[in-house]
Amino acid sequence: MRYLILFSFAFWLALCPPAMSQGLSAYDTPSRGASSFGQGPDISASYLKEARKYREQGRYELARQSYAQALSTCRSNAKLDIIKRELAGVELLLRTMR
Repeated sequence: MRYLILFSFAFWLALCPPAMSQGLSAYDTPSRGASSFGQGPDISASYLKEARKYREQGRYELARQSYAQALSTCRSNAKLDIIKRELAGVELLLRTMR
């Protein structure tokens, strides 16, 4: 009985090979239209300008928020380092004022 089940399974596999995916897998390649990286204007410069304006006015909470937005939209490593350094300075000011 055991051999009959194994034989029928082997026979079934021989006649019906596993179905090949027809591009339905999510792991093959990412779709080209889904990525928005590198598209559109770089808006981190405007957020950085706004943050510096708020910092000069003494509005440090708004400056911190604008720095965080600039940090999340930044595309270059050079600007990223500048934004991180200025954000750390504003956060230090906020901590000492509390």
